[in-house]
Amino acid sequence: MSTRMLYEAYSMARAVEVTCGEAPGLREAIEALEEALDYPVGREDLEWIASLLRGAADALRARGCLEWYLLEQAADTLEHI
Repeated sequence: MSTRMLYEAYSMARAVEVTCGEAPGLREAIEALEEALDYPVGREDLEWIASLLRGAADALRARGCLEWYLLEQAADTLEHI
C-alpha cells in the first residue's frame, strides 16, 4: 500500500473540511484515513472510504463549495492504491 497516496487523499480531504466545513461522511472518512495511515487496511476499506468521500463531495457541491472536486480526486487516489 502506498503511504504517500494515502497521505495525499487525507490532505485533500482535510483541506476541503477546513475550506468548506462539515459534510455527511467527511469526518468519518478523515478518521478512517487517519487510521489507515497508522494501520494496514484492505481494499474493501479503501473502497468504503472512497464512497464516503464521494458522498461528501456530492453534498458539498450541492451547497456550492467550489473545492468539492478535491474529494473526488481523493476518492480516485484511494481507488488506485
